[in-house]
Amino acid sequence: MPHQADQLLADLDPLSHPERQRLVVRTARERAALGDLTGLLSGLERHGVYGRRLAALAASAGRATGFLAERLTDPDPVVRGYALRAARTRRPGSACTTPSRRAGR
Repeated sequence: MPHQADQLLADLDPLSHPERQRLVVRTARERAALGDLTGLLSGLERHGVYGRRLAALAASAGRATGFLAERLTDPDPVVRGYALRAARTRRPGSACTTPSRRAGR
């Protein structure tokens, strides 16, 4: 949901970098446990490069491997880095937790 992303970005604003990282990770894990991580990720992605980087961090924390798999060739090295790390650490047979946008290919 865009509202979730907007609220998270507002909450991040006054925090230091390490505190921001912790809040994004905690929020992503909470959303993933509720089955609602996809809305947060898509909302964050609408906020430019910074939002896309936060979405990649959140996807990594929430184990949204499908989301990250779609970003393996992302032009941003930070986003691509999260995707590559997820690809290297994914256990064989583990399911993607976010549906692919390229379903049907």
